[in-house]
Amino acid sequence: MNFDPVTDDPAPDPVYPAALEPVIIRSKGSDMLGNLYVARGEGPHPVVVLLHGFPGSECNYDMAHVLRRAGWNVLVFHYRGSWGSKGSFSFSNCVEDVSSALSFLRAEKWSQAYRVNPDKIVLVGYSMGGFASMMTAVNNPGISAVGSIAGFNIGLFAQSIIGNKEAEKLAIASFEKDLAPLQGTSGKALIQEMISHAESWNLLTYSEELARNPMLLIGGSRDEVAPVSVHHFPLARAIKGHPNKLSSVILESDHLFLDKRIALTRTVLNWLNTL
Repeated sequence: MNFDPVTDDPAPDPVYPAALEPVIIRSKGSDMLGNLYVARGEGPHPVVVLLHGFPGSECNYDMAHVLRRAGWNVLVFHYRGSWGSKGSFSFSNCVEDVSSALSFLRAEKWSQAYRVNPDKIVLVGYSMGGFASMMTAVNNPGISAVGSIAGFNIGLFAQSIIGNKEAEKLAIASFEKDLAPLQGTSGKALIQEMISHAESWNLLTYSEELARNPMLLIGGSRDEVAPVSVHHFPLARAIKGHPNKLSSVILESDHLFLDKRIALTRTVLNWLNTL
């Protein structure tokens, strides 16, 4: 590559141009809305599935364009019940929806239409999307690699508030203020779902399974939503206890990496280049 995809535009390919394709992904009977950033060139191209967090205000579209310029196809989609996608939103549904997105990319019809390499798919999730990417990787050995940006360990959080009515009340209120783009749920329903899956959704339980894949963990030193002391370092230590290819990076930033967008994107791109 003779240009820097973070800062430079590649020469256009008149035969196989870059594209931005709206897609509809079927998941458990409901249509999910998404966009597929198609890299220039004949391909087939490796794919990054870029998973947004809760509720999805930050979709990392800036990163999607950089990765597309670097030769990756990038899929960004909205889980069931979020941002116009049909169905009801829940954390369980989000994990199922990632598997549906993988099936979409691997279907011959779509892999050929969008110049996708179905054998090289990488999951990169942000916040709740980091949780979804890792839970999916536990049950999908065919994933090439997994990345988590400011990942939120839902099970561990749920365990920390069980039996603490005041903590549960605060958590419900926190979720309630972000429900506008979601349908079919409530703050109380989301907290109850977390608590009912507290043990099975604690990512620390799956360190051996997660170590099967090359993995990138990125945390923000000033993150108050998913503090690295709780959500990053314990998982990194657990995974390092097994033979693995783990990259653990801490950036001096907040949960959204608002003052480190270029550094964040370059970190992800450099890791992808090692795969």
